[in-house]
Amino acid sequence: MLLNKLIPFIFFATVLFIPHILLGQDELKNPLRVGSPNKLNFANRTAETPIIESDFPGGNVVIDKVFGDTIFFKPDLRDTPREWFYWCFTVKSTSNKKWFFKATKPNVLTNLGAAFSTDGGYEWNWIDQENHLGPDLFSFKFSGDGKPVMLSMGMAYTQKNFDKYMLKHKNSKYLRKSVLSTTRAGRKVEQLLVSNFDSEPKFRVLFTARAHAGEMMSNYIIEGMLDAMTSNNTRMDQFLDKVEIMIIPFLDKDGVEQGDQGKYRSPRDHNRDYSGESIYTSTKAIREDIPKWIDGLPWVGIDLHNPWIKGENNEWVYFVGNEDERISAAQENFVNTLIRTQQGPLTINSKTGFLAYGTAWNKGSNYEQGYSFSKWASGFLGEGLIMTTTLEFPFGINNGQLVTQEKARLFGKDLIFALSEYIEGQ
Repeated sequence: MLLNKLIPFIFFATVLFIPHILLGQDELKNPLRVGSPNKLNFANRTAETPIIESDFPGGNVVIDKVFGDTIFFKPDLRDTPREWFYWCFTVKSTSNKKWFFKATKPNVLTNLGAAFSTDGGYEWNWIDQENHLGPDLFSFKFSGDGKPVMLSMGMAYTQKNFDKYMLKHKNSKYLRKSVLSTTRAGRKVEQLLVSNFDSEPKFRVLFTARAHAGEMMSNYIIEGMLDAMTSNNTRMDQFLDKVEIMIIPFLDKDGVEQGDQGKYRSPRDHNRDYSGESIYTSTKAIREDIPKWIDGLPWVGIDLHNPWIKGENNEWVYFVGNEDERISAAQENFVNTLIRTQQGPLTINSKTGFLAYGTAWNKGSNYEQGYSFSKWASGFLGEGLIMTTTLEFPFGINNGQLVTQEKARLFGKDLIFALSEYIEGQ
């Protein structure tokens, strides 16, 4: 009699709890299998778990779990106390199928989803947009050959990319490579000098990049500048007759190779290390050695950066306005020169191309952690400085235009030609 009374309760408990037991079997079910990321649609697991690795230069990921055919991941923040977005890892799959990648932190995908490389990180493409399934979800179809596919939030660039690129210029008469400093981990921070070394320069220009390790698009701009300057173009030859350019391609070399975020690094990042006592060898060397290199000549300093991953003020090229009105006016003059002379596919315009001081994030509170490069360089106004600025170049979209490696290089070409005309007017 008692058993008969308990049967409905036993049935109810079975219906209620057995699905939860099954759903706990991560290997069997997948909640994000189909196109709509907002709809749960369970499907049976059909493939072996792929091999995921980040133990390589520039590698960065934390895998939370693999659930069905979905890989849940997030960036490894390491010594960055705030949320940031750089990640890069390889996937080896022996199954000819599509895997899904769900970010467990928001704002770690561009509005193009993710980038991929099948040759070890030299050539990059954005995923097909039909596989960009939501702000935190994308998929990728693997061939099943087991070869590594590199996935990243952007088109990653490390020492091996730089070394391969520099081979094409190893015999250039315009280019000399030396060492700015040696990092804590023993890596060499390169400095490049570009000029006609048979003539005495009348101006000097300093470019710095990768103060924030994850901001890789700056290196493609540098490649475009170097290609232009060493091309035996008549205008560039005339430019190099009177200008010597120094380029620091990896200010945070350790961070680049270790796959760090770099931005907001604790206790401060490289672009807040230009006041007080510098804690990084590269910024210390710039502060001590660059004034000697300038040697009283008129000069320009430009710091290359990439902004936040997407959204307003992050999906177009712009220059960051200085708080000093004289430097700000010089910056705007240069921006207008670039707008007028640009030839490449990625355009800059007067509406979005200049972020005046006091606008959006560009306020005094942003520099409380320490002086930035541009803030430090501003101190040389009246001592030869013509103009200093920060360039913010987006990861994936520029006012609706697709950003690629080659388009970034062509923007670098536009940048150096505009600079040559700007200096000509000084």
